[in-house]
Amino acid sequence: MRAIKREIAGKIDGLKKDVAQALEGLYLMEVERTSLVSVDLAQRMAVISGLLQREVAVYLNRRGRVVGVALGEHDRVSLPDFQGRRGANRLSGIRCVHTHPGGSGMLSGVDCTALSSLRLDCMAALGLQNGLVTDIYAGFLRPATGSPDPEYLVKGPMTLHDLEGFDLMALVEAIEEELRGEEVLYTGDDRAERAVVVGLDMPSRGSAGYSAGESLAELAQLVEAAGATVVDAVLQRKGHVDRAYFIGKGLAEQLSLRLRQLRANLVVLDHEVSGTQARNLEALMGVKVIDRTAVILDIFAQRAKTREGKLQVELAQLQYMLPRLVGSGAQMSRLAGGIGTRGPGETKLETDRRHIRRRIEEIEKQLAEVQKHRRVQRAGRRGGTPTVALVGYTNAGKSTLRYCLVKRAASSRTNWEDEDAGTNRVFATLDPTLRGITLPGGKEVLVGDTVGFIQKLPHQLVSAFRATLEEVVEADLLLHVIDASSPRWEAQMAAVEQVLEELGVANKPRINVFNKMDLVEPGAVALPPADGNPCVTVSAVMGTGLDLLLEEMARVLRVETRQVRLSILYRYSGLLSELYAAVRVVSVNYQEDGIAVEAVVRDDQMHRYSDYLAP
Repeated sequence: MRAIKREIAGKIDGLKKDVAQALEGLYLMEVERTSLVSVDLAQRMAVISGLLQREVAVYLNRRGRVVGVALGEHDRVSLPDFQGRRGANRLSGIRCVHTHPGGSGMLSGVDCTALSSLRLDCMAALGLQNGLVTDIYAGFLRPATGSPDPEYLVKGPMTLHDLEGFDLMALVEAIEEELRGEEVLYTGDDRAERAVVVGLDMPSRGSAGYSAGESLAELAQLVEAAGATVVDAVLQRKGHVDRAYFIGKGLAEQLSLRLRQLRANLVVLDHEVSGTQARNLEALMGVKVIDRTAVILDIFAQRAKTREGKLQVELAQLQYMLPRLVGSGAQMSRLAGGIGTRGPGETKLETDRRHIRRRIEEIEKQLAEVQKHRRVQRAGRRGGTPTVALVGYTNAGKSTLRYCLVKRAASSRTNWEDEDAGTNRVFATLDPTLRGITLPGGKEVLVGDTVGFIQKLPHQLVSAFRATLEEVVEADLLLHVIDASSPRWEAQMAAVEQVLEELGVANKPRINVFNKMDLVEPGAVALPPADGNPCVTVSAVMGTGLDLLLEEMARVLRVETRQVRLSILYRYSGLLSELYAAVRVVSVNYQEDGIAVEAVVRDDQMHRYSDYLAP
């Protein structure tokens, strides 16, 4: 007979020797094959649990032998994954009996999640008061009826006396018989993420132009893009945020039951929540809880390919993680994997604050070097060549449009066949490049794509991607690409405007490009919008409207410019930030008597900088 190691799972540091021996002694207990748990074993567990005010769990096989013992916190216990013989139509052959010190034995969301994910024969909980067993509940997994969603059979409340007439194996064998006769309705990976998205309809937290329902629908698309399956969406009107549970304890408890029915193992909130709120919800519902920001960061982590892109994503992840670090390590270890834990920041979830701050400083220094290198590149590549940056909501068709523009009006030095034709997915472009094209009339310009924007764009991303977004800041013209086929195009425009204002470029020359017109019914989009910028309608996929767009670009960029040398005293160095936002800075040299700046300035701007012209 193979010997069972007498190991105690969980936090056992600091245990007194006699308590540790008592826990190890549970391995010597045996239970009748047909019994759920013996009175003697239940009472010994109650004494230890009451003494420590922590949960105690034992795992028993079908012969009634204890094969595992675990010690947890006062309200939860670690649930190790035994390598039982579970499958779609069978159970594991292992049952778990654990204590609920100072409370009822009613099964929690964590209990039922473990019952389902480990396919246990049974999950039993002993309710304790003053070290005595007050009630017992036992949960069993039942076959689904017409769907992949599990059903649960719960027996209880029971007393220790009731255990004498409780035939565990008769019930387990009957359940397995049902499972064997049931068509296998769910054969997916138990580790696959099945998500429920949750939003609150609060007037005080509304998004510009987006209703709470529309925002929640967009969140579901983001979760699907991140690789999970959305099995339900919950929207509740609420006047205020609950400080402890964000969505409120009542709704969280209702969701806990819904999660069990749907076999869901992930909850995604449509609002940014604190680390404490997320941990409270995880403890109550027994599944991983993340917010919209974590989903967006995860998508960026999957899309980043270059070293610069990965650095920017890691910086954003660490900035997001830092205020949520305390206490998250143990919880993430228990509910780990999937959305929110991928990417360069994945291995740093359990590092301390000092290490994370040090790493943030290192990345910021590296990105500062990237910014410096980009400025040198701009000074060398452009001279008097204007630049055009495509901006817009994610998946509006920016990359496809740029591909078509380069293909239609490529300069002799551009191999447009190497261009990325774009893809129908969110945040496809994280590492933009510039390509040269020739406008009608012979003027050459450089066209660059940028990362897509989105409503509730995490401020960590705007900060982390500032090096990349400098192409927007430095551009002479912005092409605001709008998905005209989206019913929320006006709200998406407003979201992009908000980011442009944050970058300080809202007043740059701009053309609104309404894309995907092949998907729009005639007259469905009213032009021009209220912002007063020139508008062009195109279909990048069909190739229509591109000639008109190129002509409009040439008209806007026809403004006469001149390259000038400015001399700025150090006490007026604040003017530099204005120059970067308003004109095209070619070079900056710091000298003893001041700052020498080479810049390309439009004629209508010359009066503003005439006092700084170098002799």
